[in-house]
Amino acid sequence: MIPTRLSAQYQHQIDPFWSNLRNKGRYEIGGGLVMPSGSFTGVVTVLGSNNYYRGDSTAKRDIKGTGFGGSIGLALPFRATGHISCWAIAVQLQGNIMTWPSLNQTMSTGGTYTDRTTKLDGSTMQFALPIGVDYKVGNDAILTQRLPLGMSIGAGIYPQITLSTLSGVSGYKSQWGNSIWPYAKLDLSVFTGFCWKIRLMYTAGNMNLLDQNTALAAYNQGPFTISSSGQFMASLIIMPFSGKWSEYAWYNTYDTYNQYDRFN
Repeated sequence: MIPTRLSAQYQHQIDPFWSNLRNKGRYEIGGGLVMPSGSFTGVVTVLGSNNYYRGDSTAKRDIKGTGFGGSIGLALPFRATGHISCWAIAVQLQGNIMTWPSLNQTMSTGGTYTDRTTKLDGSTMQFALPIGVDYKVGNDAILTQRLPLGMSIGAGIYPQITLSTLSGVSGYKSQWGNSIWPYAKLDLSVFTGFCWKIRLMYTAGNMNLLDQNTALAAYNQGPFTISSSGQFMASLIIMPFSGKWSEYAWYNTYDTYNQYDRFN
């Protein structure tokens, strides 16, 4: 006689939500590249042929930055959807350092921009606490060494505070900013003794970083504003305690969270 199998057996058991804070196997740490985008709005010097000074003009142009950052975080499962998948709350502590190069470019009468000999660069330190919801499938969803691959798709909010300044300008006072942006992310994971992830994350919004109300001698002729409009991050993440995940072989057919149910 073939026993009746209930659909509930295809869902792994979720530990009490807050108990995952004590589970070292769910923590992750990593770092990578940050590629922010923004805009410059303000007074620029206009040059004609042979770099002849033609006056000043107000202009707005897009700017691109470069940077790097690091993060520490974890995912807290709250609903199982199968043996190897679940919904989870994802929390990170993120820190980034970004540089905004050549903020004092000159403009030709034709509308093209050129770097000055004496460049004016800006920099921003960013501290963020991304919080969102992930749908997770695979190894890090149920903390198993038996599954070689995994994936997470998530979205949420990106609360941040920033500290921005102009590099090399004597006596310049740094300026604080804060904002909450939405984010979307994709994680691809592989287990090779430890669980590694490639994370792609994008945030979008608008935040004022710097307001310069006067001219800067040798750098810029008049007031300007620097604002951020979003950023793309590509990170390499490791789960440092994943080497001690309990399921350790592909031929183990038992569910870690429900040991009385088999996968097949």
